[in-house]
Amino acid sequence: MSKEGERHAAELKRLEDKKKDLEDALMRLARDEAEAQEVAELAQEVEQLETKVKAARAAASMEKKMTKTDDVRKAAAANREAAERQLDELAKSIQQPGESFHKAYDRALNTGMGKALMQTRDDAQELERGGVTSMHLADARKNLAR
Repeated sequence: MSKEGERHAAELKRLEDKKKDLEDALMRLARDEAEAQEVAELAQEVEQLETKVKAARAAASMEKKMTKTDDVRKAAAANREAAERQLDELAKSIQQPGESFHKAYDRALNTGMGKALMQTRDDAQELERGGVTSMHLADARKNLAR
């Protein structure tokens, strides 16, 4: 083979090697791109799972609050009923012979104990409804006085 032929053969070999290197690089790039796509999909999946976890935590927190609210309302109802029973007992204990229960109840409400029981009953009733209690009002007054 002539020198010119050897040079062409060497150039052909070099070009074939370069072509093979470029094909290998393209294959690596395609794999890298596929991996990058997979990573992006996994990142999106992780983000969706994080959103679901946040939503589940919020729902659990809301459920816990609702349970606490229900517990407070049940306790308030029991306190209201107890205060009403105690008011009835107080009225019966001060009822004079021949006096109507209604009149004795009215007198009982005007005693210190009666006023305290009515306040307790009213606060319990407001808690039961989710309303404003005397404690809330007292706190608001303190905050306004500052």
